[in-house]
Amino acid sequence: MSFKPDQEIEHFVCRFLETHGAVLEENGKEFEVLLSESLSGLLKTPEHIHINRGFVPDTPDADPESRHTYSINYGSHLLEKMVNAACAQVPLLACQIEFDYLKSAGFERLINEQFSFFGAVGSVESTAKIKTKYLFLTCRYIAQSDEQKEGLVRLIFNLETGAHVQHMADMLSLAARDFKIEKKGVAWKNKQIKEIMEWIKRQMKESITEKICPFQESMTRRFRRDVSNLEEYYASLKEEMEKSLERPGLSDQLIKDRQEKITLLPDELARKKDDLFKKYSVKVKVEPCSAMLISTPAIKILYKTSIGRKRKNLSLIYNPVTKSVDPLVCQECGRSATNIYFNDRLHLLCPACSDR
Repeated sequence: MSFKPDQEIEHFVCRFLETHGAVLEENGKEFEVLLSESLSGLLKTPEHIHINRGFVPDTPDADPESRHTYSINYGSHLLEKMVNAACAQVPLLACQIEFDYLKSAGFERLINEQFSFFGAVGSVESTAKIKTKYLFLTCRYIAQSDEQKEGLVRLIFNLETGAHVQHMADMLSLAARDFKIEKKGVAWKNKQIKEIMEWIKRQMKESITEKICPFQESMTRRFRRDVSNLEEYYASLKEEMEKSLERPGLSDQLIKDRQEKITLLPDELARKKDDLFKKYSVKVKVEPCSAMLISTPAIKILYKTSIGRKRKNLSLIYNPVTKSVDPLVCQECGRSATNIYFNDRLHLLCPACSDR
């Protein structure tokens, strides 16, 4: 569905009011609205109001008969209050995905294509259809230095395994989805919330580093350029001051003063370099914009591996959205990986942890 600018505002206002329990009735060029006590307190309006599609002055000098009639054009006080209220919390949306067909064979070939198990061989023991959930987060970042760069980072995690599923966000639009707004908070335990926060912190750092890499390199080049110019300037200044000491007729006090100034130049240069470092250092601020819980059918795969004489069963999840198997999670650092190593205790390790 598409809306013109004024229709977009009207659509937003109607959804906001209905989501917060208000009752609306359209009456020609206006809406008659009955608000709950909490909503009228939030918007600082009476519980019974009229919303006009046209412009209505909402100042103290307005006509008494129109004081309970509000406009919703750009800049109106009521619209600003609704926007502020809507942005005060991160919206939580629930998404149910359905598939007419789920893959039932060929998992062993898929695993062999996606994963490398070093020092181990494996085979699929069994499969089962399950329901699994993913958390889809959209976060806004602002990278500030001498200039500023901002953008969005999208992260999706499997809530059962903690795996970061990199390309799932780009493929969601291809699946049949049913959306709803979660009015009540999700009943997660403190332990799971802490785990999710660790996933986000770990992956957010990697994702933002990738996003701002060109920006960081640009600031680094400018820092090196300015440091080089600064060093050249102070080298010339030192040379000039030393030559000035060779002039005849200088008093002992003047020579002493200039020598002291020359000895202070390295400290002054160091302070200037420190100022440049602070100027071009990149500080990143991240804030969540939205969250979506995705529920989807999936296939759980029991994969049996042999590491020498030892055996280890692995649980993998086939993701019908990406049409691939979700990555496994390193048991040391928690990062998602498809190149898997095993230690003496048969813990799953990513390449970095294996090297350590």
